[in-house]
Amino acid sequence: MPTPEQIDTIRQLNDAARQRPGAGSIANVTSGFQALPDADRFAALATIIAFSKFDTDNDPYGEHDFGAVYRLATGIWTQERPSGDAAIAETVFWKVDYYDRTLTNGSEAPWDAQQTQRVLTIMLASEY
Repeated sequence: MPTPEQIDTIRQLNDAARQRPGAGSIANVTSGFQALPDADRFAALATIIAFSKFDTDNDPYGEHDFGAVYRLATGIWTQERPSGDAAIAETVFWKVDYYDRTLTNGSEAPWDAQQTQRVLTIMLASEY
């Protein structure tokens, strides 16, 4: 179990991986996400980069390693889940995973940037 200081470091590294996809981490998108129209893809990415709605439901360990963003029926992208599923036109998940530097196994020290390769994956919820 990581110490509180290690969790703080994990959170900072995960925020950096999300806020600057591909800089110091690997960023992957699924074929479904890639197939979105450019305007939706860019708006979803901007919403993911700015994501700040962490709570006990999506971040029980305080690591900032998962979230969801939504395209409303109006076309607006938001990190706020609207009440009533009818208002949601598309849901996109993002997730940060921790691997060893060879990408063979999970990292045993996700707080250590020298031992850990972060992988940000962005996908449509329907692809999960």
